[in-house]
Amino acid sequence: MRRKRSVGRMVFRVLLGTVIGVTLLATLAATTSIWYVNRTLPQTTGTLTIKGLHSRVSVVRDTWGVPHITGDDVHDLSFAEGYVTAQDRLFQMEFNRRIAQGRLAEMFGAGENNSILDTDILLRTLDLYGAARFEEANLDARTLEMLTAYSDGVNAFLDSHQNNLPLEFTVLGITPLPWTPLDSLAYGRVVALSLDNTWSDKYTRAMIDDKAGTDLTAALFPQYPATNPTLFVSRDTAAPLGESGGSSKPATRDPVEKTQALSPNLLRGTAYLRELLGNVRDALGSNDWVVDGTHTVTGKPLLANDPHLGIRMPSVWYEVALRGGGLDAIGFTFPGEPGIVIGHNDYIAWGVTNVDADNSDLYIETLDPVNHPGQYLYDRSWEQMDSRQQVIHIRGGGSKTITINSTIHGPIINSGLDDLKKYSPVALKWTALQQTYSFRGFFQLDFARNWSEFLDALSNISISQNFVYADVYGNIGYRMSGVLPIRSAENGLLPVAGMTSTHEWEGYVAQNEMPTLYNPNTHLIATANNQIVPNDYPVYVTNDWDCGYRARRIVNLLTGKSKLSIADMEAIQADVYSIPASLLVPALIQAGQAAGGDAAQAAGLLKNWDFTMTRSSTAAAVYEVAAGTLFRESVEPKLGKDLYAIFQSNSTSSCRFTTLINRLSNPQPLFANAQSRDAAIGKALADTMRTLRAQFGKDTSRWQWGALHTAHFKHPLASVQPLDRIFDIAPVARPGDSTTVNVGGSGAFSSDPADYAQHAVPSMRQIIDLSNFDNSLWVTTTGESGQPFSAHYSDLVPLWDQNRYQAMRFTASAVAKDNQELLILLPGK
Repeated sequence: MRRKRSVGRMVFRVLLGTVIGVTLLATLAATTSIWYVNRTLPQTTGTLTIKGLHSRVSVVRDTWGVPHITGDDVHDLSFAEGYVTAQDRLFQMEFNRRIAQGRLAEMFGAGENNSILDTDILLRTLDLYGAARFEEANLDARTLEMLTAYSDGVNAFLDSHQNNLPLEFTVLGITPLPWTPLDSLAYGRVVALSLDNTWSDKYTRAMIDDKAGTDLTAALFPQYPATNPTLFVSRDTAAPLGESGGSSKPATRDPVEKTQALSPNLLRGTAYLRELLGNVRDALGSNDWVVDGTHTVTGKPLLANDPHLGIRMPSVWYEVALRGGGLDAIGFTFPGEPGIVIGHNDYIAWGVTNVDADNSDLYIETLDPVNHPGQYLYDRSWEQMDSRQQVIHIRGGGSKTITINSTIHGPIINSGLDDLKKYSPVALKWTALQQTYSFRGFFQLDFARNWSEFLDALSNISISQNFVYADVYGNIGYRMSGVLPIRSAENGLLPVAGMTSTHEWEGYVAQNEMPTLYNPNTHLIATANNQIVPNDYPVYVTNDWDCGYRARRIVNLLTGKSKLSIADMEAIQADVYSIPASLLVPALIQAGQAAGGDAAQAAGLLKNWDFTMTRSSTAAAVYEVAAGTLFRESVEPKLGKDLYAIFQSNSTSSCRFTTLINRLSNPQPLFANAQSRDAAIGKALADTMRTLRAQFGKDTSRWQWGALHTAHFKHPLASVQPLDRIFDIAPVARPGDSTTVNVGGSGAFSSDPADYAQHAVPSMRQIIDLSNFDNSLWVTTTGESGQPFSAHYSDLVPLWDQNRYQAMRFTASAVAKDNQELLILLPGK
């Protein structure tokens, strides 16, 4: 079965025939020598004298290469964090920076079908650096100090390693420029871009509504299941465990907007970007939960978190501990960002999941290039567009100059795509592009010592996340961070007319009005991107919730025991029971048995299954292939192949199961064809058997879900032979799917041939014990180092894959017991 083209494969085709081919041969020859291997690896023992430090800093690395940094002040901690992160992840930082800048074509060329160029066009149109400059100009003194010191530490490493940079720089023939605070702030907006999907969802809804009508659109973007949980029933009141808050409204559309011609190219730039960053729609979001001491064996809270992000090599996260200058914290950060993003300090712990808040709107603008060139219509007046030119350089020679126009709402997304003569101009208004957008609260979090200071920090975090909280005093809590626009209800699901002020934002929800819980009478809080607030809640958040099966399973497991331990938290994070399978499989069996033949054999393989998506399960493979096949055969003929592919990339995977559950409750024909429900199921099951035979042969014992469903942590250069021998690591067989707690999102619903590889993963896991921080556990996906010759390049993959953990040593005495390497940094002149 053919997989979708990977990023690496596209890069490989671009690199062939360029000067990189010569560089590859030279580099490969060099890598045969021990000298070349060793020169790219960082110094992790001994003493280094570095200009810029105030005083002595120690860096203890543990068994897994995690740096535990101790210094006298925050400046030196940040400086040392920048230095050691550059030691381990410099190329990843450069790669991330070029994403933010829209400079990928400089490294890799235009890409197959201009995919890389299209991504650069989108990123240049958004101008993430321009947005970050507003935040940089308004930073508080401590945050600016941390960002500046971090950048100085990165640059200290760069200055001393110009002749022995990581291998990727040699292969690509590039030299990194000095790191700046602006680079860190701009990358924060890349993270936001990877998590904020509502604008592309709205455009996809509109395209489907245009082609197939409102009824099919409503079916493909289903209402939140009434059986799945919400967190609130009213302001500041937790829902009884397992209670639902209702569902979202179907799409409605203004007739003025219905007449507009929607560009099929507008989302083109997002496709390659999602290959780079991962498509969280494959397994939207994350899991986090916290339980207070009345339900734990220790009498103090336990907090767990596993964010689901795109599969990356190296890991998207960097593990680090910081001690000194009033800071004592450990956890995960993004390479390029100082401090700790998720983790704990000596007083509080926190975890996050994505809200997928509705923080963007699309405006269909009105232009008249003949009579009003360079202008747009707004409230019966022709206003001047802002215009800027960008030159995109393309590896191998050549460049492309684009003109980007903006209105009062924001950049016209398709202004750089050369299709405005045929299609309507669409402007994007997104919170991350506004002048007040900020990430500085993440830097404040590390210093928070109680609930009040925690809330103060979250008030300065503009990205919408579900934060769970616990402290050493026994308190637990929840707060939604972010900025939620206040605007017309018509903005909620589809693009709106830009020619009128009717759809303008009227400000943001006040921070003290954001959904908040503190020590709820449920004694536990769990979120998994599910619907947080009921439909009648006074604050509008979004219509695009995950459909809640993971949340339902987590709540069921947490309430299944009176006293919970760390081992229970581990078991929940490893759980692969599929609630949708328990609802769908009986109908599949019944229809398959009635159809006979191959369909009946498939039904037999599903019979007596316990609905767990384990690696070795044949039933799990049959179920997942059958569900995707049934959905595709029912929907794709109605949308057409191109629009169906757009829908797959811009809709929530778990909600496709909801669509099937809703439709299979009715024996009427499914969507596109005149077949009855049972006939459609019978055909899908028969096709499933043919698919699996073609892949694995006739022996059904070989039809294991893990053989079909693998996670491949593939470096962007790993498909470039012979560098695959250096950068690549073998795929691992994986359990789960997009609806299980141990998430395993794939492209099971994609166009034939479907792609069952895992694209979204639990990007890290943490379990924090507030009774004794040294009992806490953590793990990330690959390893601490991005250097392929390092012992820590992929040493964490087996732990992560088998749901095992690193010890999250926190106190100085615990860290000393695992002191594998000690590096002393001394201030130089």
